[in-house]
Amino acid sequence: MPHSPVSEEKLVGFPARCLSLRQKLRVSKPELAHWLGVGRSYVTVLEKGRQAPSRPVFQLIEKLEAAANLKQLAMHMPQPDTTSAPTEMAGLPPAAIEALDRLVQQEEAPSPVAAPPAMPFAAPVIRTKNAFALRVAALREKMGVSRPKLAQRLGVSRQYVTKIENGAHASLPVIKLIEKLEAEIQNASAETAAATVHENTTAATPAPQPPPAPSVVDTPAFSMPAASAPVTPRIALLPVLTIPAARELASPAQAVFAAAEHFAFSVTDPDAFGLRLTGDAMLPQHHDGELAILYPNSPPHTGNRVIARLSDSLGGDVLFRIFSTTDHGHSIVLSSLNPLYPPVTLSPQEIAWIYPVASTVRQMLQ
Repeated sequence: MPHSPVSEEKLVGFPARCLSLRQKLRVSKPELAHWLGVGRSYVTVLEKGRQAPSRPVFQLIEKLEAAANLKQLAMHMPQPDTTSAPTEMAGLPPAAIEALDRLVQQEEAPSPVAAPPAMPFAAPVIRTKNAFALRVAALREKMGVSRPKLAQRLGVSRQYVTKIENGAHASLPVIKLIEKLEAEIQNASAETAAATVHENTTAATPAPQPPPAPSVVDTPAFSMPAASAPVTPRIALLPVLTIPAARELASPAQAVFAAAEHFAFSVTDPDAFGLRLTGDAMLPQHHDGELAILYPNSPPHTGNRVIARLSDSLGGDVLFRIFSTTDHGHSIVLSSLNPLYPPVTLSPQEIAWIYPVASTVRQMLQ
């Protein structure tokens, strides 16, 4: 049986009343629609006066107005008549009662410090950031990179990083990469702190310096690492750089932040990284697109394949060549396998860095 319509006298100013009620309760149209048991579009047409409310909806609106204006606890509102057949919208839903109860308690409780009023249902609407989301945001801040740059490092989209920082769950591979980046940042910070302590100790208590070890070159522009002790091979997820990224590389520690991709490989150098080769200077043995694994902590020896980054005065080019020395070790010769490229003789001051190539990997399938 349909409900009797509401009289026109009671509907005078009803659209403004409906809008004022929703603003006073600080709820959205979908929330008010949920309380009334109607659709969101129905609330919109009511607030714009395009349609008169049904009697059950009008009665619920009056109950909400009474609870908000008179500061009555919603649990004390008149209950529907249980002797008659129940209707879908006979009483307020529990969500509305709970919100009204909190609203009344907030208005009645004195506060020594003025604070903005809390919105009802803040917890379900606003996602609480979990610990992992805070870790990702802190990691990005320490790295000094934007969300698109971090997304490129992780191999995901910028929107995916945004969702993670807002509390969404991350996939297991992304979690592993985040943990790896955190470990690298922590190790770099520990090394920096240890170096600072060492410098302070040395400055406070100067000790006699041992005579400098003999060197094959004079005042090189790059630091020639000493031969390291044997290290057990380990599987590592190596950062892989492009040639343009390698031109901007100042130290091996920066490779992890400039990587375009990652490659799992067995290495013994803790700072090892990969470089995607381009060009034909080392044909026919090495081809364009081949992956070179670099060991920054190992000194190059005659006959080694090396990657050398020239100084800015020579344009900062990155070369893949064969290493040798001349002039009693005072000059470095970089030779090519391709006869079209003549050998290049350089002084140490003309080289920013030079790392031996431990292995190369050729991608057979594209």
